[in-house]
Amino acid sequence: MDDEQQLYHQTSAFVQFLSSWSSNESTLDRRIKQLARDIARNQFWQWKEVEIIDAWIDDLHSVGYKFPKIIQQKSISQTNKIKRRTAVCVTGLAECIQEGWTLTYNNLRNRLQGDIDTFLFLSSTSSSKQSVPSSTRFKQIRSYMNSTVTILYEDRAISPNIPSNCMTYYYPAIDKSFEPGYFQQIWALSECFDLVKTYEQKFNIQYELFIRARIDSVLSEFPFKIEPPDKSTIVIPDEHHFNGYNDRFAIGSIDLMEKYMRRWHGLRECIIRNIHAESYLKLFLDQFNIKVELMRNLSYIQVPHGNNQCH
Repeated sequence: MDDEQQLYHQTSAFVQFLSSWSSNESTLDRRIKQLARDIARNQFWQWKEVEIIDAWIDDLHSVGYKFPKIIQQKSISQTNKIKRRTAVCVTGLAECIQEGWTLTYNNLRNRLQGDIDTFLFLSSTSSSKQSVPSSTRFKQIRSYMNSTVTILYEDRAISPNIPSNCMTYYYPAIDKSFEPGYFQQIWALSECFDLVKTYEQKFNIQYELFIRARIDSVLSEFPFKIEPPDKSTIVIPDEHHFNGYNDRFAIGSIDLMEKYMRRWHGLRECIIRNIHAESYLKLFLDQFNIKVELMRNLSYIQVPHGNNQCH
């Protein structure tokens, strides 16, 4: 069990590595040796396992085994070769994943073409509103099979470093006690996006679409096609906007969504002083002249947790 712990927690990353791996070696035995070394270099194996592979190949040679020849793959047009990929950042307090995000994932899977990689970036801090024990919630999240990367982090005192002479305000007004939670929320969005970009670079892949989602909400109403009409538009539900933009769900090209996800860093610049969540999002996107399509038949609602499927 101890030896297999790593594979339990890195299965998605390992599969991603294998699917993107290639070799120019001319014989199969050399390719096997190269693959073993690359697996170890990426820290999925220990080097002693590479030595075992080498010994196994040497044994095969010693008994006269002939490795099959490499069959060169026929060239494929670039159009057919590249599949579209979508990255999804799921944030919020660690909740019962089967009651919220899983349902949304299934709906997205039926609406989007290509691969979907899910990045769970969740706070392990417990809330008085959570009726299900943390051990149950964490177990369900860790056993979730459709996650590319799962991170459970602890909340900490965090500040966006707004300048002392920056007179910010909330309109519509909110209780100041909500401010730490709001800062945590948009900080997590930024961290999750940076995680996706690091993953994208490490495994030499490219995401075309990017989705911001929450673990505690479900796409309860959605059209057959939820994708943006073009690469210069972000789609957002036309609900719960409070004179700004709904900040619970969004889909767009990864380049546009970088602005959406990393708005945490804009707080310290004091360009926008109204930092009410939905208002700040609208003012921030307007600053970059980003087009937003408010989709009326797209509804993303919070769901009560602990009623079923969380045990």
